Amino acid sequence: MTSFYRRVLLSAVLCAALCAAACAHAAPAAVWPTKPVTIVVPYPAGGSADAMVRPIAEKLARLWGQPVVVDNRTGANGIIATQAVMRAEPDGHTVLLHLTGFIQNASLYRKLPYDPFSDLVPVTQLGTQPMGLAVGNASPYTSVGALLAGLKAGGTPPSYGSFGTGSTGHIFGELLKASAGVDLPHVPYRGEGPMLIDLISGRVTTGFVSSATAAARHRDRSLRILAVTGPHRLASLPEVPTLAESGLPGYELVGWYGLFLPKGAPAAVVQKIAADARSVIGEADIAARLRELEIEPTGTTPADFARLLRADHARWDALIKKFRIELE
Repeated sequence: MTSFYRRVLLSAVLCAALCAAACAHAAPAAVWPTKPVTIVVPYPAGGSADAMVRPIAEKLARLWGQPVVVDNRTGANGIIATQAVMRAEPDGHTVLLHLTGFIQNASLYRKLPYDPFSDLVPVTQLGTQPMGLAVGNASPYTSVGALLAGLKAGGTPPSYGSFGTGSTGHIFGELLKASAGVDLPHVPYRGEGPMLIDLISGRVTTGFVSSATAAARHRDRSLRILAVTGPHRLASLPEVPTLAESGLPGYELVGWYGLFLPKGAPAAVVQKIAADARSVIGEADIAARLRELEIEPTGTTPADFARLLRADHARWDALIKKFRIELE
């Protein structure tokens, strides 16, 4: 064989090897999913996280041609679900749905068994959800200014409720306490439902509720929503100002829902899930369903979601440390 033919043969072999490597690298996205996909949710069936993810899962199942199963794994402020996904095969078939607590936990726990920035891969933020500052409908307070004045005036000992120590409502409640400059005891409840009973009856003075609860309870007049967190008013409650409009800065942060994969998931699969999830939440019926739950659909790239996580963590971390909130 002449040197010319040897060179031609060698070039062909190298070309075939490079093509095979390229195809192998592209294969995960091209053939994924090859089996049912599980979305692990750290909250119980029937809750807002469960209600928002199930219609998305149904659409993704049709798009992917594989069942998409919602697995509710509650406990330990979302840590149990997070660890379950961390231990899963990083092939994209096990996905974590989590809320803002995913990064708040990094500041709340001294020994968190995961690093939110290295043990899981951010895929996409699905939507955002603010909160409402509420009082019972029989309360004398009709505005944030009136509430702050009433808290400072004394009289009946005031208090604020939250749906758990370390929750966003607890953090915002401590910020309200600092803004008012008064002693405002915290009354933690095991979930929003038990807190609502005492808030409606007036056994606790005030508290932060989810935007879905804020809209529903303001309309049925069992609660009065004085203001909402976030940079904008709720479309469903256009008459209710933001806390910033009410003279209280610092409440621009909003809660969010996002998808994550185990560390080591193929980059092509991360991008595919992000793109398909964005496509689904952009469909009219899914977007309308999310807005019924007072969740504003977003949909981000993995890179944008990663940047958002870093920025949000810095702001939540500052508040949690300022108010010395800790969980065991």
